[in-house]
Amino acid sequence: MSEKENYSKALVNVWVDYINWNKRRQAEGGFLLNTLKKFNCQKIFDACLGDGADSIHLLKNSFNVTSNDLDNLFIQKAKENANKQNVTLTITKYDWKDLDKHFEKKSFDAITCLGNSLTHLFSKKDRLKTLKNFLHILNDNGILIIDERNYQNILDKREEILSDEKFRLSNEFVYCGDNVRSRPIEISENQVRLEIKDERSGKNWHLLIYPFRRGELLNLLKEIGFTKIEQYSDYKKGFYPDAEFYQYVCQK
Repeated sequence: MSEKENYSKALVNVWVDYINWNKRRQAEGGFLLNTLKKFNCQKIFDACLGDGADSIHLLKNSFNVTSNDLDNLFIQKAKENANKQNVTLTITKYDWKDLDKHFEKKSFDAITCLGNSLTHLFSKKDRLKTLKNFLHILNDNGILIIDERNYQNILDKREEILSDEKFRLSNEFVYCGDNVRSRPIEISENQVRLEIKDERSGKNWHLLIYPFRRGELLNLLKEIGFTKIEQYSDYKKGFYPDAEFYQYVCQK
């Protein structure tokens, strides 16, 4: 995660169930590995380690990975998960806005910023600075792989979603858990409050996120200098307005 948040130990412990690592990998159909191999990437910066789902997947597939996070609870959980998978994480704790102070230009072949993580930044200035730093530390022809939830659908269906207490977001892509699910409980133009609920215990937690409007992230990527951008919708190339998530492969 990019900025310090008050994640509880209980939430961090159920995060693996919120993602469902195996179902995430199945849903993406090899997208991450195939994309990195397509662009001959070996040295990877995982900008948002979280519980280790993506970093550990890449390490087990012989990539050189540097993993970044600011949250100590997530870092500890990622280390525990890595030990179970017999891999060793290389971890940094840098604010995205300061990456240019910690890494030289052209340090990585690829950057991954997955799991909707950029939406934890609420300032356009901070988002632009972060993306500029990603560009700064990428090698020539390197790639940024970044995703976002289709928040435009949520904004457009605001009244319907908030009036239906049983509504839950799809668990088909990225967050694929069967027992830990999320739903928006507050929706405005500038923020969405997600309730993440463990349906086994009844416990719930709240996260605030910034809802990108349609085309907003794509325009930011172009604004900071990415000229070759491929868009995917639920891992299928192209734009589909009803997709759950969008992925962007941005070449420097």
